Amino acid sequence: MKKRILNSISAIVLTILGLNLVSCQEEFSKVIPENNSDSVDVIYGTPKVLLLIVDGARGESVRTSNITNINAILPHSIYSWVSLSEENAAGITSNWANMFTGVNYTKHGVRDNNLENNKFDAYPLLPERIKESSGDTIKMSMISPNAVFLETFGANTKAQKASNDDDVTAKVLTDLKDEKLSFITGHFTAVDAAGKAGGYDVSKPAYKAAIEKFDGQVGQMIKALEARPNYAKENWMVIITSSQGGEYEIPANQNDNTIFSNAALNTFTIIYSPKYSTKFIGKPFIGNKYIGDFMRFERENYAQLDSGENKYFNLDKKDFTIEIKIKKNKGRDNNYSFSYPSIIGKRKHFQGGWGEDPEGIGWVIHLAGESWIFNARGDSGTGEVKADKNLNRGTWNSIAITGQTVDGKRTVKLFTNGELSKEADITGWGSITSSARFRIGFLETFEGWRSDAYLADVKIWQATLSPETVKQYSCEIGVEENHPNFADLVAYYPMNSKDGSMLRDEGPLGAHLKTHGDYPITNLNDFICAPSSEVLSAAVPRNIDIPTQIISWLKVPRQLSWGLDGRVWIDK
Repeated sequence: MKKRILNSISAIVLTILGLNLVSCQEEFSKVIPENNSDSVDVIYGTPKVLLLIVDGARGESVRTSNITNINAILPHSIYSWVSLSEENAAGITSNWANMFTGVNYTKHGVRDNNLENNKFDAYPLLPERIKESSGDTIKMSMISPNAVFLETFGANTKAQKASNDDDVTAKVLTDLKDEKLSFITGHFTAVDAAGKAGGYDVSKPAYKAAIEKFDGQVGQMIKALEARPNYAKENWMVIITSSQGGEYEIPANQNDNTIFSNAALNTFTIIYSPKYSTKFIGKPFIGNKYIGDFMRFERENYAQLDSGENKYFNLDKKDFTIEIKIKKNKGRDNNYSFSYPSIIGKRKHFQGGWGEDPEGIGWVIHLAGESWIFNARGDSGTGEVKADKNLNRGTWNSIAITGQTVDGKRTVKLFTNGELSKEADITGWGSITSSARFRIGFLETFEGWRSDAYLADVKIWQATLSPETVKQYSCEIGVEENHPNFADLVAYYPMNSKDGSMLRDEGPLGAHLKTHGDYPITNLNDFICAPSSEVLSAAVPRNIDIPTQIISWLKVPRQLSWGLDGRVWIDK
């Protein structure tokens, strides 16, 4: 055995330049303390807010348009071209609700454009929060061409129906002359209309023109704001943001298969105050790249140990660890959710309703929804353990399972991208030793269970790797001699060769697997162990941050009982 086992030369790990996620989170974790009230270091003046919401404006398209007025305020802004709308929204009203409740749809109850099941009584809208806390000291206005928008969110404000975006601008300009108003909201819809008609990309002339017209309207409003007689004595914050982006197929070389490549979620956010220093919030560090030629396991493709020591792949009476890299493709329902297809196992068949069939004894790891499961049938019981963390969509994931027997008690632990995902006692299953041949890929079934995924870097250990070791090496490729369990390696399948006839085992057994089926070989260049959507989205502004930002600026005491999901962004 070589002193160092490496992945084939065609697969390398490249570090992608970007903001370091950890440092990003630390840098932007300076939120208002979670106590009974919030405060902001206001130097002088009565705090006031101008909120400008533009539907359908993709951050990337805004960034690359001719936006001289918006660019002019960036030196005194916290801003991002990669801010995000609600990932699970099925309608724009859900995003509007995020922007006026400060919580997502799981709390406010609006996932699409249907408002019937809203929970605004439990999670009141921003104007109601402000009125309840400040009485009539903070007077508000709201202007929109959309009747539903005004009817839903305009209560407790001077709600004004506009005929179009030009009329919105005119009415905002009028309200900016009213010294009594402290919170003005202008809602713009023409950019979204242009995107629906011709495409949500700056390459579409009508869409680009709509963005640039909005920029001109922003210039008028900023000019009117600064012309207020008492402007120098006031303390204004201006938020300019899009409620959501728009569906558009971005170029392949720009697609990183993360939440940031979803054009419908790509927004922009600018938080402007003359007292601010500039603070640019870019896309966080996503991870390393896994590059190489990989076999696609789809339909009934599999690779099997037709000859050799199959006994080493039984999981009874010894400790074990199995590690796999997996990148899912979209399945038959055009999503990343799958119904129980096997990806690796040792049993003669895997199917529902097998009853007492002894042929079903053995183990399998299979996909389930957007997660994965370790499933086994023993001579005295059967069961499954499901990871409670979903796999990232469209990028490489690392999954691992460890098994250990201590004082007769047998337990397994499941890890997703290095993090412990589930632990279970499987002692009652009995012996899961099977006479079946070890295979990677499809297992016989009469169900319509088929996967569509790339598999690689499969390692099988005759030892229980510690959680610390699993986490440390989960996103690395290959095995080096300095690995703490190097001597316990049983088999290692890099699975990154252009040879589709065999999966070579670079471990001590040389237990090569013969492929069965027609395997497409694809050269991939994708991220490995990219942070989850939740982690990534927390590193940039989101539409649920808007109410928290405004409440903080207006010095409205925020209560923990409100359960707000948003955060406050500062320029420090």
